[in-house]
Amino acid sequence: MGRDVKAVLFDLDGTLVDSLPELYEGVRRAMIDLGHQSPSKEQVRDMIGRGVQVLVQRILDSQSLPTDAESREALLQLLIKHWGDTAGEYTEFFPGAIEGIKALRAAGIKVGLVTNKWHDLAVEFLEHQGILSLFDVIVAGDDCPRNKPAPDMLEKAMRDLGVTKEESIMVGDSRNDALAARAAGVREALVETGYNEGVSIQEWAREEGFTRCYQDARSVCNAVVQGTFS
Repeated sequence: MGRDVKAVLFDLDGTLVDSLPELYEGVRRAMIDLGHQSPSKEQVRDMIGRGVQVLVQRILDSQSLPTDAESREALLQLLIKHWGDTAGEYTEFFPGAIEGIKALRAAGIKVGLVTNKWHDLAVEFLEHQGILSLFDVIVAGDDCPRNKPAPDMLEKAMRDLGVTKEESIMVGDSRNDALAARAAGVREALVETGYNEGVSIQEWAREEGFTRCYQDARSVCNAVVQGTFS
C-alpha cells in the first residue's frame, strides 16, 4: 500500500506544470532568430517528451532544415537562451500540484524532480517560482549519459535520496516516464495533464500494460498520503 512509499519522483513538463506555452515561445523566438518559420504550437506539443536534443532534431525535421551538428547546436543555444529569458513567465503549475508536494513532505516522504529539461533551466525555473526547497534532489537531462526512457536518471535520484526501487514512485505524463519507471523497477503513476508526443496517455498505457493512471499529480499525492496507492 501507499504507506511503504518513501520517495516520489516527479517529471516536470506536463506533470507539474503546463509548460507548452513557454516551450513554444522559446521555439518561436529561436526560429525567428534563424530566419525560419516556426512549427505551430500544436506541432511543438507533439514533439515534447524526450529531452531538448530530440526536440531540436524534431523542430529541424518539421521544417525540412539541415540537421548537421552545427545547425543543431545553433538552434539548441538559441532555445536555451530564450527559455532562460522567459524565466517561467509563460508557465503555470497545474492546480493542486504544489499543495500535493507539500503534503508529501509533511508526511515525511522525500520528493525528487526527474526531468529531461537541462539542469540549469530547471533550477532557474524553480528558484524563480520560489519552490526549489520543496525538492530533495533534482536530476536533469544533462546529469546522466542517458535520458528517460532509460532508467539512469531514476536510478541516480534514488541513490541520491537513499531509497530503494520498492520504496519509490515515478510520476509522469508520458511514455518516457512510464518506460523509465519500468526499466528501473519502480512503480509508475501516469497523469492525464501532459503531452505524450500527441498520443492519449490512457490509450497508450492500456496497450502497454500500465495500469496506474490518475487525473493529475495532486491525485497521486493524495493517494500516497492516504495510503491507498498500491
